[in-house]
Amino acid sequence: MKNDNPNNLILISPPGGIGQIAAVNAAKYGSTVQWFVISPPSQYQSANVQQITPLALQEIQENDGVLQIAGANADTLLMNKEEEGSSLDAVSTWCNSAFSSAAAAGNNNSPTSLIVTMDGIDAACNTIIPTLDPADKDKFNPIKFKEEYMDAIKVATKEVTSSPNAAKFARKVVTVPSDMDLEVGEGEDENEGGGLLGNLFGKGVAVPKTLKSAMNVGASGSGNFAIIRYGELFGIPDSSPDASPFVTGPRLDPVIRDEYLMKSIRIDSTISTSGNVMMESTTRTSRLSIGDAAARMALYSTSSNTNDNGKSYIPMTNGLDICLTSLRGMEDMSKDEWSTEFERIQSIMSSGKGAQLYSANFGSIPSTTRLADWIATKWAPAVMKTYDIAGIRVGARPVYASRQGESMVEIVWQDMNKDFQTEMVGKMIIEVSETEEKGGVGAVLTATRGPGDASKGYGQISRMPLPGEDILLRRLADAASQAVEKGLATKARAPKQVKKMVVQEEEEDVVKSTVVAVDVPPAPVVSSTPVEDKATTGPRRAGVSRSSERTRGTRRRKSSSSSDGGSPPGAFE
Repeated sequence: MKNDNPNNLILISPPGGIGQIAAVNAAKYGSTVQWFVISPPSQYQSANVQQITPLALQEIQENDGVLQIAGANADTLLMNKEEEGSSLDAVSTWCNSAFSSAAAAGNNNSPTSLIVTMDGIDAACNTIIPTLDPADKDKFNPIKFKEEYMDAIKVATKEVTSSPNAAKFARKVVTVPSDMDLEVGEGEDENEGGGLLGNLFGKGVAVPKTLKSAMNVGASGSGNFAIIRYGELFGIPDSSPDASPFVTGPRLDPVIRDEYLMKSIRIDSTISTSGNVMMESTTRTSRLSIGDAAARMALYSTSSNTNDNGKSYIPMTNGLDICLTSLRGMEDMSKDEWSTEFERIQSIMSSGKGAQLYSANFGSIPSTTRLADWIATKWAPAVMKTYDIAGIRVGARPVYASRQGESMVEIVWQDMNKDFQTEMVGKMIIEVSETEEKGGVGAVLTATRGPGDASKGYGQISRMPLPGEDILLRRLADAASQAVEKGLATKARAPKQVKKMVVQEEEEDVVKSTVVAVDVPPAPVVSSTPVEDKATTGPRRAGVSRSSERTRGTRRRKSSSSSDGGSPPGAFE
C-alpha cells in the first residue's frame, strides 16, 4: 500500500469516524500524518476514548508511515488566547510543526495538505447522553452541544489556515454532508461571534460562519480547495477494535455489514453547470470509502499521471465540489479504479459538459440491444414504480421509458396543463456507445438531459433538474453495477502496464544489463454467460440418440437359452 509520493498531512476532526479512517489510511500510504483530535467539552471528558488496533499500527510501521495524535477539548478552543486553559496556541504550534519537521528532514519538496471533517459529532452526542445523570439529561441540549462542537472545529481550522505557513498548503480538502451550506451570503460577515457579543454567549473568539470561510480559501497561494460531500453515512473504521464483518457476530446465517458489501463508489458533481443538484436523502456513503477518497485526494495518490519529478498527481480544479456515493461491490477499489473515477469527474467539470448527467465505462458490451432492452423494460419501469418517483403528486414526473434505435432509451417527463392534457416537459436520454480507451476499445453508458415538446414551449433544455432526476441518476449508478453482474456488460479493464525486464548480455567477459520495456497485456475478459447445469442435462435432452443397443438383460437371456434349449413364452422378446 506504500505510496510513491509520501506527502505530509494535517488533519482536524472529532475522534473516530472519517477522520480516523483518513488519518490511518494516509499513514499506511507512507505519509507523515499529524492528527489533531477535537474532543467533546471538558465536562464530558470521561466519554472521550480513542483506540486504534495494533494491526493498523503495525501496517503503518511496515509502510514507513508516521501517525502523531494530539488534541484539545471543544470548550478550550472557544476561549481567547489570553484566557487560562485556552488551546488555540496548541493548535497552531502542533500543526505548524509538520512544516518544521519536513524542513528538518530535508523534505521541503514534499507538499503538505489539510483535511477537515465534522463526522463524529453525532456519535459523541449519542455516547454522552447515556452517561448523564437523570437531572443532567433534562439540562442537556443536543442542538447546542453540536453547534458548540462545530464552532470549535471551525475556530481550530481558522487558526491553522491563518498561520504564516498557510501559504505552503498544497491542497485543502473538507468532507461535509450533502445538504450543508458552505457559502456566505452577499454582504454578510464571514465571522458570526467574538468580542462582547461572543462573550455573552460563551464564545471568546470570532467563529467563522462556514467551514469554507474557515479554510481561508481566498488567500493567495493557499492551495487548491475541494469539497467531498456524502449522504447517509454507515460503517465504522476498520482500525477500530469494534470493527467486524458481521452485524451480530458469526452464526449459521451470517449478516455481513454494508461497508463490506458496498465497496464500489460513484463520484458526481454536486452542482453541475446545468443546475443539476446531486443531493438526495436516499444517498448512502460508506465512511471507509469517503475517508480513503479524502486521503488519496490530499496525498495526490488518485492518478497514474506523473509530474516533472516523477511523482503521481492529479490536476485538481480549485473549488471542486463532488458527491461520493457507495454502490454494491465486495472488491476493494484499486488505484487504477480510483484514478479513472477522479479523472472522469475532472474531465467532465473542466470541459463544461453540464448537460451530461452521468457516465459509466465498461470493458465491453456483448449486445447493446439487449442492454437497452433491459433498461427500457426492466430497470426503468421498476424505478418509476418506487415511492420516491410515484409519490410525486405536483408538477412533472417521469412517466414512461421508450426505445429509440438500437442503443438509446428515453425516459419522458410529463405534466398536466390546465385543460387536463399531458405535455412532455423534458426527457433523459440514456445511450450506450463505444469509446476509445488506452490499449483498446471499450464502451460507455451516458445519461443526458433532453428537451421536451417544442410545440408546447419546452423546446429548450431545462437549466434546472427535473423532478426525480437525481433519484434516477442514483439508481442508474446502481444499474451499471447490476449490468456487470447480469452479464450485460463487462467491467472496465485497467490500462496496459509496462513491465521492465533486465536482459544480460556477455561481451568480452563483461556482463551488461539492458532494461527493456515490455507491454503486459491486460487480463483476458471472462465471459459471464451462464453455463447450464450438467446435472439437469442428458443425452435425450440434448437430442443425442444411442449409438448401440443397451446390454441390460443380455446375460440373463443367454443363460436361459443355454439351459432350457429355448426361451419361455414372453421372456425378453
